[in-house]
Amino acid sequence: MNTKQNILRRASFAGLVVTCASAALNAEEVEAEAGASEELVPYVVVATRTPLGLDRVSPSVSYVSADEMEQWQYRDLSGVLEQEAGMAVISSGAKGAQTSLFTRGTNSDHTAFFLDGRRLNTGFGNQYGLERLSLNNLSSVQIQKGASSVNYGSSGIGGVVDLRSRSAFDVEGNSSILSGETGSHNYTAGAFASAFSEGSLGVSVSGSALTTENDRKNDDYEYEGVNSRVDYLLTDYLSLEFLGQYDHTDKELPGSTASPTLNDEQETDDWLVSPGIRYATDELTVHLFYSHSESKIDLDQEKAAYDDFGGYLGHFPVSNDSEVKSDEVSLQADYSFSEALLITSGMVYRNDEVENSNLNTFNPLEDAIPYDERFEQFGIYAQALWLVTEAIELRGGIRYDDYSDYDSPVTGQLEALYHLHDTGLSFFAKYANSYAPPSPSDLAFDNDVINQAPANTDLDAEESDSYECGVRYIGLEDALTCTVVYFRNDIDDLIGYAYEADYSNWPDVIEITNDSYNVGSATTEGLEFSFDYSATQQLDLAVAYTYLTATDDDEDERLLRRPRHMLQLSANYQFTDSISAGVQGVGYFDREDYDAVTYERIDQEDSFVVNFVADWNINERFSVFARAENLLDESYEAVNGYPALGTTGYVGARFNF
Repeated sequence: MNTKQNILRRASFAGLVVTCASAALNAEEVEAEAGASEELVPYVVVATRTPLGLDRVSPSVSYVSADEMEQWQYRDLSGVLEQEAGMAVISSGAKGAQTSLFTRGTNSDHTAFFLDGRRLNTGFGNQYGLERLSLNNLSSVQIQKGASSVNYGSSGIGGVVDLRSRSAFDVEGNSSILSGETGSHNYTAGAFASAFSEGSLGVSVSGSALTTENDRKNDDYEYEGVNSRVDYLLTDYLSLEFLGQYDHTDKELPGSTASPTLNDEQETDDWLVSPGIRYATDELTVHLFYSHSESKIDLDQEKAAYDDFGGYLGHFPVSNDSEVKSDEVSLQADYSFSEALLITSGMVYRNDEVENSNLNTFNPLEDAIPYDERFEQFGIYAQALWLVTEAIELRGGIRYDDYSDYDSPVTGQLEALYHLHDTGLSFFAKYANSYAPPSPSDLAFDNDVINQAPANTDLDAEESDSYECGVRYIGLEDALTCTVVYFRNDIDDLIGYAYEADYSNWPDVIEITNDSYNVGSATTEGLEFSFDYSATQQLDLAVAYTYLTATDDDEDERLLRRPRHMLQLSANYQFTDSISAGVQGVGYFDREDYDAVTYERIDQEDSFVVNFVADWNINERFSVFARAENLLDESYEAVNGYPALGTTGYVGARFNF
């Protein structure tokens, strides 16, 4: 199968179409994206914001190609990330439920997400919707674990995930695909993708839609989304680009098994548009883009109300509408002083406008408490990549940020790599620090009245020091790759969140309060091991294991929901040129959580979930596929009180034309 078909087959048919115009990658980036699907060693951008071969970056950097995402039939970003060592993906229930990501034990808002270097909108809660971030129109997902503030600014304490969109310049003429599937719990889904290039113009667009009823009452989920890119070459050196992204979800909220809800529902709308321009020669590349994104959430709930004597008055509707509008301008210049030295510099301006109609959702008969704020950030950064010798690389960077509501920190990083090319061994070490101001939701709920929080204190920004070192071995004629990484994050002023109901004056008054506060210091530390082996031309095997300790140092207790042990296994077998099958397993062991009834700390049950996929390319145009999730029917709750689905099955077909 040719490269164009490999790139296009991962998309399928859906509802909405948003047309975007955008224009072109420079020669280096075109080679990077095309080479990623054709060469043994793909290029990544996430590590330094410049193209580097995957063999030149540390094992803390991962690259997941479009072919891999199609092979394992991932349907959203959470499926991709849960296969990564050191990344715990925790979902509060079935499909469409809120999903958190703990990268090397850091908080779920400590990993930043980007689309081709554009920061994605976190929404009011500063939580990326991993459960709804689709893989539409992507050529790869690139991951960097560890502090990343120098290149990416705030919210990079845990790491960075950069979604790389597909350039239509990899396609000659027109190419399209339609697909559909059906499965358990009245699941139906479809997708489409189309790409063409002619002369200086390249256009790619992909969209998908799904609906499912899940298993519990009031747990239906619907999704529609589309991503587009158009590239246009003005001259041999100058190009334009314009990216577009939109998604809509409608999710019923069943609540926990201890406190089920039968009428709660949430709708989300997210969109992004971003024009850009790029100038590229052999020595100099300059990239300028503007990005505007909006994230809107409409939450409708029913809450219990009581009179002054504690008498139950009934359940009443209460709504909460939030919206975050974000504008970003980014300028980056890369200059090659020589074959051995590359200097990158850049600047970023961000403006976030945040609105929330009602912070008082726990008291349906009391007045709404609105919230409306504006935040700005201006940052400049510089980094150097120096090939000291064929065996030694040094990389360093520094960044200055000016926040409208917080300090003006300076962050930096230093990395060294040593390659013993004759032996297949590479050694690396890295130090970096990060700075993350409180999110809008942190500030909005900073009440200073919860017993766990220091009284009358303003929230401080979170800061961290990140250390890592490791070794990678590539051998057996590149069939075997083994890596071992030690990591440590020392985090100061970690922000926590508490809920408290005060019944001390019962039955006269019931005070229900939320509060965000600085926990103090926290440490996450551990060891990652990965093993990838192409045993034969037909069989690929992979194993990843992570040992993690994540503690609140002040309270001397573990951070919740982080597994002490993580295990990922996969095997894929190519039976014939047209038939393949694979199995993946993800295990989380030794975790703590809050009990859904008593809110006391408990040991959360272990889980090991196995998925199965199969694919049959009947001919060059038509193929069928199937998958089973939770194949062993594991009964588990990733979050206490929110059960996951049992065994589910899905079948589908795709048509290329």
